[in-house]
Amino acid sequence: MSEGIKRRDFLKVLGVSGAGAAAAGCSPGKTEISRLIPYVVPAEEIVPGVPTWYTSTCRECPAGCGVRVETHEGRVTKLEGNPDNPISHGNLCARGQAAPQGLYHPDRYQGPLAREVGVRENTIAWSVAEGQLADRIKALRAAGRGNRIVFLTKRYDGTMDRLVDDWVAAIGARRVIYDNWKDQNRALQFADAGYLLSFGADFLETWGSPVDYAWQYAQMRDARNGKRGKFVWVGPHRPLTGLNADEWVAPNPGTEHVLAQALAGRVDVPTASRTTGVSTEVIDRMAREFREGNGVALGPGAAIAGKNQAQLISAIDALNAGRGAVSSTADADIRPVLELVQQMRGGGIELLLVDAPDPGYTLPGSVGFNDALKKVPYKVSFATFPDATSLECDLVLPNHHFLESWDDYVPRPGVHEIVQPGMRPVFNTKQTGDVLLSVAQLLGTPNVSAGITATTYYDYLRASWAAVAGSRDAWRDAVLRGGVYPAAPAAGVTGFVPPPPSTAGAAVPVPAGESAAQPMPFEGESDAQLHLVVYPSYRFYDGRTANRPWLLELPDPVTKVSWGSVVEVHPRTADDLGVEQGDYVTVSSAYGKLTAPVYVWPGVRPDTIAIQAGLGHPAFGRFTEGKGVNPNVLLPAAYDPATGRAASYGVRVKVVKERDKPLNLPFSPVDGRLFEAGNRLQRDREIAEAVSIADLAGLQKKGEGEIPGERIEELRGYGGFTPVPVETAPAGYPPPESRYGQYIQGATRWAMTVDLNRCIGCGACVTACYAENNIPVVGPKEVARGRALEWMRIERYFGPGSDDAQAMADDATDDVRFLPMFCQQCGNAPCETVCPVYAAYHTADGLNGQVYNRCVGTRYCANNCPYKVRYFNWWTYEFVEPLNWQLNPDVAVREKGVMEKCTFCVQRIREVERTAQAQNRPIKDGEVVPACVQTCPTEVFTFGNIQDPNSEVTQAAHSVRSYRVFEELNTQPAIVYLKRVTLGEPKHSTYREPPAAAEPANAPAH
Repeated sequence: MSEGIKRRDFLKVLGVSGAGAAAAGCSPGKTEISRLIPYVVPAEEIVPGVPTWYTSTCRECPAGCGVRVETHEGRVTKLEGNPDNPISHGNLCARGQAAPQGLYHPDRYQGPLAREVGVRENTIAWSVAEGQLADRIKALRAAGRGNRIVFLTKRYDGTMDRLVDDWVAAIGARRVIYDNWKDQNRALQFADAGYLLSFGADFLETWGSPVDYAWQYAQMRDARNGKRGKFVWVGPHRPLTGLNADEWVAPNPGTEHVLAQALAGRVDVPTASRTTGVSTEVIDRMAREFREGNGVALGPGAAIAGKNQAQLISAIDALNAGRGAVSSTADADIRPVLELVQQMRGGGIELLLVDAPDPGYTLPGSVGFNDALKKVPYKVSFATFPDATSLECDLVLPNHHFLESWDDYVPRPGVHEIVQPGMRPVFNTKQTGDVLLSVAQLLGTPNVSAGITATTYYDYLRASWAAVAGSRDAWRDAVLRGGVYPAAPAAGVTGFVPPPPSTAGAAVPVPAGESAAQPMPFEGESDAQLHLVVYPSYRFYDGRTANRPWLLELPDPVTKVSWGSVVEVHPRTADDLGVEQGDYVTVSSAYGKLTAPVYVWPGVRPDTIAIQAGLGHPAFGRFTEGKGVNPNVLLPAAYDPATGRAASYGVRVKVVKERDKPLNLPFSPVDGRLFEAGNRLQRDREIAEAVSIADLAGLQKKGEGEIPGERIEELRGYGGFTPVPVETAPAGYPPPESRYGQYIQGATRWAMTVDLNRCIGCGACVTACYAENNIPVVGPKEVARGRALEWMRIERYFGPGSDDAQAMADDATDDVRFLPMFCQQCGNAPCETVCPVYAAYHTADGLNGQVYNRCVGTRYCANNCPYKVRYFNWWTYEFVEPLNWQLNPDVAVREKGVMEKCTFCVQRIREVERTAQAQNRPIKDGEVVPACVQTCPTEVFTFGNIQDPNSEVTQAAHSVRSYRVFEELNTQPAIVYLKRVTLGEPKHSTYREPPAAAEPANAPAH
């Protein structure tokens, strides 16, 4: 029995079940047993078995999406988007969905650590740790060397900024801010734009505010009145955002700013064409379409951030001048960090405190941060995980996870968000703000902020919020809602606004200090001929989320490779290098080198290679260590001299084939090739279909007066949505008197529409499915065997063809289609008829049910499924303590030998049914929300009862774009897909004639 807990109190604890007791009991220095949840006297807001929700703010990236935190008996189980929040719109990305895995990660720092000579790690008490830090500060101040104390922090954008500024001022130290990729615009509005132009800004992945921007992008590309917005990607490489573009313009690397200047009228078009390699016709057309489409320009993205950023930013601001939007420049200057490293190397820093995004990993290798760190006598880290920086520190004071913290955040002007804890701390950690206040007390300077006297950070936060939410009721309302937001804009988007008079394309003087039509020089050895692009990862951002197992197993949206890094190479370049898919190569620059396998595809210029950042950590936990490479080692300590922004873009590298193939990535056990989930081509199977905007207008006109009648009857002709009566199911399943056999029998068929025009392929739905349904991670070896257990997957196709050469052609990425694939809930299900034990059965409301306890693992059902959406559990996978705390109590945890599959989150369906029955009312349309539907940033899915003619899903299924995959097999799927809408004529399968249609005037040029 732990010290400080009496026998009577211990017996009280026995009244608490599950992880909630452990979480509360592990809080440092806390023995308030009354704060626990004894079920004999339950708390008013807690009902055993019923989730409790808290509003908070996601802190996995700078975007600051509002979230609702689901808890069960004192433990966080899931995050959802907060619909009241103007940034998340009720949605969430894959990183946000995986946030609880950072909370429960078994390799988090579990308390303060001191490292001494001859001792690797020594666990100490918080009072001792804070005392050691205070003693160091006192000694330096007494010696008159307080100016040799530096606090290296990120920009907090909230109350913590004020506390840190006042704290360093009170002790006579100084603060240096380092937050890579934080200086991106998070307040742009382009949902009403007719033309979107991105200069390397991957706004659907990491740039700015991806969830908000993805939502706006979906509104922009909705087909309305025969029109939809056009998106053009400018850069040498196509990440996920680039694959969603209607047109790819790839100027000569380092000349992107010249193209922007030409579009803004600052450089004449012929000169820009000669410099960029982009034809005058394309530049003229882009300028015209930008002007006529009320265009919005985004950028620069981190991947093309070079020494010409001032010119590029200025040109982008000029293009956006009519909208009043300008590029963000706050905290962009990296020069103070580089100066700090020089001071560290020269012995000028004696105490360094670090609360920044792992500078030992994220800074370019040529900076030599960790080598300089060794020259500092005493280093303190506030890191949550063992990372490249904290491993070199003498004292580790681990911060809370944001799901355990009180804090605030201001992601954009006027939006004030609350960060609220969803549970007591899992480990013996402490919020950094509380540590600073405690040390201030020990130093005899408790009033570190004028007018605020606080001993805890929560009190400090409340006091600082007096101006935002002065009264107690206002604070309570802010906590309940998740923050204080500006008035919501009018609902709905009616199409892009006619453009104001514009000077785009006209001659505009070049601002003083800018060079016109000058390409950026690329640095490198004389024999290095390839340009290097290092770009952020949708899954791992800058590497801060690279230890979440769900994200590691989620295939990269572009390459479909998981659990490692690849070097992206153009097919012609691969031929020149003599390498094939999966061959290992060594990439070297003037600053460092790395070895990784190649991924051959046409989404990168032939004179360029691309490597995704985020992996290659020296530690960061058991799931990440040894996985992938860190491309930052290839980069220089360069910056734009005009702005001080980091300028990693501008490096030449040489690539050499390696003979040996280290197996640190999923490789097929059959032929040893790099494992790529899925297929690049549809093999003429018409799985992901598309229709041009011109053809769509014709279909809509033809269908007037016939929709919904003719189209829905056509769907019914293939079995349609007629519910399957209980008596036609296999004998005795379900029993006639069972609740499935009785409940609203014959009146419900759950169905879903999937709008391919909105799907961007991000995989947020896949991660949400993992979180909701307790899906285990199988690891790289099992992934290479094709045994991943995701219940839904995102297929990525380069057109519909069957010839492998088509997927390697230069224009292959011009027709990329993403398609979510999961159990189709077939009305005439081929899986059910072959199951010898009736584990696969049909429910009265149209679901393909699965009885885990009956399944004996014959796998007949998987063999008979044409969609390949049934997954066999080959092993009993473990959820390492405390990752098992996140398990959803409403879903069973499966063992080996069981077939798993999607059932539309049946636990959510049954919960709503029970609520409706208890209230003696029918289920409301939209009341049942599966996990994939709830999280999707672009709102691809519509779910409901397709037997209800007034339901949203029925109305969506009536679209002239609707079709069902393999509907000729008469499996009667409940999933209706809506074709992707293209501006030009999409590619079609070779065995059918494409519909005749005139090419639209604004079709993208290749």
